Parts: sequence; C-alpha cells; structure tokens
Amino acid sequence: MSTRTITIPTADHGDVQVVEPDWCTADHTGEAYREDIEHSGAETHLVIYTPCHGPVRTLPVGFLWRPFSPTNDKIMATVLTAGDWHEFDPADLDRAANALVEHAATLRVYARQLAVLQHKGDEDQ
Repeated sequence: MSTRTITIPTADHGDVQVVEPDWCTADHTGEAYREDIEHSGAETHLVIYTPCHGPVRTLPVGFLWRPFSPTNDKIMATVLTAGDWHEFDPADLDRAANALVEHAATLRVYARQLAVLQHKGDEDQ
C-alpha cells in the first residue's frame, strides 16, 4: 500500500499533516477539527437481482480511518445495515461474513419451501 502526506486546515490545530492511504477517496475540505479528519474508501456492495427493480445494491462495505479519534484510531471496515454505519475489526467482519453464509443457507431453504408451496397452490387451482 502506498501513502502520501497531505495538509488539512483545521480550526483547532491549524494546518495538520496526515498520511493519506492510497485507498482514501474522501474530500477533506469539510473537516474543521483535527479529530474529525477521516479517510474513507470506495464502497463495495452486494448486488441482488430483484424481479421488480432489477439489480439492487445493498450492504455497502468500505474502509474508514480516523487517525485522531479519541476513541478508535485504527483502520476499520464499515458496513451500512439497519440504516446506520457500523464499524468492524477483522474478527467482527469475519463473524458478519459467517452470518451471511448461514443466512444464504436459510434463503435456499425458503426457496425450496416456496417452490413446494407454489406447486401445491397450482395443483389446488
């Protein structure tokens, strides 16, 4: 991973030099305070095809780093779920991936049950 140093003007610490990782796509012009400085990367989405809307992008994930955060200055993954962004460390992200795999198995069970219900419904008509 390559990095470069950039200067961000802040109201509380003047010009702050920070390392900007190559994955950062953030616009740093609106970060008034040093602890507000954050690096965020491009998001990747799960794309699900729906009959009514075609491909739908959901469950975005990306990287986030707040180097001056008083509570967490580590690079994290962020996932938008339940209408809010949640931060994940590597172990948390692995657990989330495992939950998705388990849920995929549930979706397959529902697909088979739905096929049976629809077939039975067709016979009853």
